[in-house]
Amino acid sequence: MSARTWIYVTLSAAAVVGFWNLVNRKYSPENEAWVDIGQRPRWFFYGLAVLAFGLPLVVTVVTVAQPWWEPGDLLRDPLNVAQHRITRTGSAEGCCGSEVGAVSLLGNLITTGAAAMMGFAGIQRALKVGKWDGGVILLLLGACLATVLALDDLFRLHESHQRKFIVFYMTVLGAVACLSVLWLSWFENGFLLATAGFFAASIVVDTIFEHNFGEYRIVIEDAAKLFGFCCLACFALTAGLRLSGSGSTGDPGSG
Repeated sequence: MSARTWIYVTLSAAAVVGFWNLVNRKYSPENEAWVDIGQRPRWFFYGLAVLAFGLPLVVTVVTVAQPWWEPGDLLRDPLNVAQHRITRTGSAEGCCGSEVGAVSLLGNLITTGAAAMMGFAGIQRALKVGKWDGGVILLLLGACLATVLALDDLFRLHESHQRKFIVFYMTVLGAVACLSVLWLSWFENGFLLATAGFFAASIVVDTIFEHNFGEYRIVIEDAAKLFGFCCLACFALTAGLRLSGSGSTGDPGSG
């Protein structure tokens, strides 16, 4: 691998180590933050660290290092890959193997799971409190955001309406962020902030730096998107546990 790839992998690994140390040093039975999210065992935080950073890091490294297929064929949307292969070879034969868009489909699966978690948690909270309070709206907005992300990634809806989708994502994410400040703690909001950061990095690479980074542009763009999907799933899980009643009360200001 090139020096640029090693730098990217090293930075990602540093993120994993930092989060791992955060879990070990900051979360203990005596720590108030531990009690605040419902007496979760330590393995719960290890699992979050693996999901948010370990999984996308391993997938990215394997995608770049494996010798059988082009990394872009694994990272990009399956329809884009198939179209590119047919255009390049002039034949549909061998264009659509099981490896085509594998990482893209994994990200779609993770996002679908995040949408389901927030949707069910929102319904559970609505039934529990008997009204549509801010926590219910937060979870349902999050479910809506994740659902549109999954549909957009699956059917390439943003290809013809990119600006409209960017405005939609910014608006809904901003609304979720405002509600999260009131209804969630810094722990859940950290995952939301990481989600926004990774998605922003992916969009910037795709638009502003479209002609930079050479063959690694697709790797950086889609890897950042995968990290964003995984952080969104962690946000969905932790926010859902808190607001559905499995954690703390979830009232404004309780986190």
